[in-house]
Amino acid sequence: MAGYFSLLLLFFLLLSLNFYFAFWEWRWPKDDGPLPVDVEYVRVENYFGISFRAKMKEWLQTARPIPHPDTRAGESPVRAILEKPNGERILLLSGGRFGGREERDELVYSDGDLYLSDRAIFHREIYCLGNLQTGGHAQLQAVAADGEILLGAANEVARWVDAQKKILLSRGTVVHSRVCSAEAIELEPEASAQLLYAPVVFTTGYRPMPDSAHDGEQEKGLLAVQAPPATPEKVPAYLDPARCSRLGANTWLVRGDLELPAGSRVESSLVVKGYLRTGPGCRFTEPVKAARVKLGPRNRVCRSMASGGSIEIGESGFVGEILSADANILLCAGVRVGASSALAVVSAGGEVRMERNVAVCGKVTAGRAVLAV
Repeated sequence: MAGYFSLLLLFFLLLSLNFYFAFWEWRWPKDDGPLPVDVEYVRVENYFGISFRAKMKEWLQTARPIPHPDTRAGESPVRAILEKPNGERILLLSGGRFGGREERDELVYSDGDLYLSDRAIFHREIYCLGNLQTGGHAQLQAVAADGEILLGAANEVARWVDAQKKILLSRGTVVHSRVCSAEAIELEPEASAQLLYAPVVFTTGYRPMPDSAHDGEQEKGLLAVQAPPATPEKVPAYLDPARCSRLGANTWLVRGDLELPAGSRVESSLVVKGYLRTGPGCRFTEPVKAARVKLGPRNRVCRSMASGGSIEIGESGFVGEILSADANILLCAGVRVGASSALAVVSAGGEVRMERNVAVCGKVTAGRAVLAV
């Protein structure tokens, strides 16, 4: 009988352990407050660069200097090594040439222009107060610079790149997260990233000519002064009455595909259930949505365009606001998106492919990659 009661007591003891911590938290709560969330993470595109710069300044004040052979070498750019309380080390550089085939596990802080050698490998973040340039085939974790950043051919960046001035992604360079610049981002052929954000993102061959800038401003000006179009009395000539219906005062639904001839001017919102194709020189003054889109050369989309599939913007085309596709987006040579006075967004669930002489004022993001071809 004593053994039976012992087993029963042991059972209740083990059962109570399942509720012990829950009862303790309920009686004396410690996690009853809301979790801290930095909303700037979703509001600010260059959040990582800003927060890393702030952290680096904090670490430089709290870390302690330690002796190291690198700081005694006459030609070494390492002028000091600091150690954080958690054991992480920070290399303080005076600028110049640094790196090599030796892998580095320290954080890097440079107060001058810095050049990283060919095939350099850095497993931690780098912060440069001046300009930063890398050789070919470098492997980096993340990079921030207060000047320009020039990433050499076939570089690979595991996280992000952030600069106060221009960023150049040379041929074959891959950034697996975001690239942000307060000035401009240039992509050479075969360079790619997941997200790019700058006042202008452009590919090789782009030149900020007055004519192209005027085109963009002219489109935005048209939107500012254009009066709301009058309610159409009948089906527009470019629509088939048997296959379309009115959704609103200035919105038409097309059941099936729609092909517009060259020079068409569409002054109402369109929702196309099928494939939208256009000839050269068409103009859309209101938002457009379709299952799939292929615009001809020199088309002008003054507002936004969305697709449930892919979008192809023909040569020298223009989009004023948002360009969004659930699949891939192709921006052919000479395409412009947005303007300096009104930044735009290009967003694709798959890839965004940008041919030569393409410029986007604002953000370009993709589920897989943004690629210069």
